[in-house]
Amino acid sequence: MNAYAHAINPQNILLDKVQEAMTLVFVQKYGAAANEGEQILPVHPSLSLLHSHIMSSAGKMNHAILDEAATLAQQLGGGGLVFCKSGKDRTAMHVTYKQAQFSNRYRNLHHGEATLQDATLMRIYGVRLPICEKNVGQAKYAFNALQVKFMPEALKPPMSVLKGFKLFGEGAIES
Repeated sequence: MNAYAHAINPQNILLDKVQEAMTLVFVQKYGAAANEGEQILPVHPSLSLLHSHIMSSAGKMNHAILDEAATLAQQLGGGGLVFCKSGKDRTAMHVTYKQAQFSNRYRNLHHGEATLQDATLMRIYGVRLPICEKNVGQAKYAFNALQVKFMPEALKPPMSVLKGFKLFGEGAIES
């Protein structure tokens, strides 16, 4: 991705250097070993946030890596897919988050809190709940308490629109 970003937006780097980097990527992938730690191109400015997320994650789950990679892929002309068995719950969480991100980028709001607030509003009042109702007969997202507990903050649904969110006395969860 770094070599591709440099190829379409060179940042004062000669194109033969970009070609050399792209060749190195394919050589590494298909056989020849490269010197460890050797970086042929500097990190492209548009990839610096992704690079910092990757470097700081070190063995941890970090939703920001996937989110930033998806955003960069879209900016480089790529697309994105979300796979969900029925196309309602996980899809709704991801689509509303991406819509909120796009909306806030368009309005030049670059803080995550506004994105989360907008995503929450769309999850409650937008078109995703009627899709749930059409699919399963109830305008609720089908996540249980345990699933919600382990979801990334950006993808957590509002509690008011969750189906079957009961806790028993011993901590058992019904979904």
